[in-house]
Amino acid sequence: MTVITIDPNNPNEQALHVAARIIMQGGIAVYPTETVYGIGVRFDDQRALQRLFNLKNRNKNKPVLLLLPRADDLQRISIHAPPEAQILTERFWPGPLTLVVPAAADLSDLVTGGGQTVGCRVSSSAAAAHLMSACGLPITSTSANLSGGPNPTSISEISADILEQADIVIDAGPSPGSVPSTVYDISQKPFRLVREGVIPETDITDALASR
Repeated sequence: MTVITIDPNNPNEQALHVAARIIMQGGIAVYPTETVYGIGVRFDDQRALQRLFNLKNRNKNKPVLLLLPRADDLQRISIHAPPEAQILTERFWPGPLTLVVPAAADLSDLVTGGGQTVGCRVSSSAAAAHLMSACGLPITSTSANLSGGPNPTSISEISADILEQADIVIDAGPSPGSVPSTVYDISQKPFRLVREGVIPETDITDALASR
């Protein structure tokens, strides 16, 4: 395991390129977001995804969220996203809103949980944004905890089991908040709130109503 420490507001891009290279080669990274610390592997590497599920002791029927380098990358992982997707991405991305959209046919069942949808977002964390840019493709964004455990807001809150099995850990100090992203399903109508998070549902419905 390699640990790198960065300034959350002015992250070391060279260090994050090292982390991105590890992810691209099939490694596991623990990294900060604007909400909680997450675990990242590349979205299209079945072996890395399996390592992630084993590490978290996560049920294979439970999907994982993806972080995208930019909003346009939604097209890489989704088919037939509704027109409302653009309204919400323009309003809330980068930020802590995870949108559930129809999944592309070639996405791994470990990403979708065997279903036909995928959750994704673009992070507003400077560290996560630079990491995503260096990766150039989506990575997983599941909390850096054992399945069902508390969401960690600092490295000190992450289980030793996870830290020891990660290939690289990016320490940016305490995250800004302990509440995870809001998850909102727009894969079919009526749209629905899946998980309460940072962004209130009323903000989402107001944005959709004002289009």
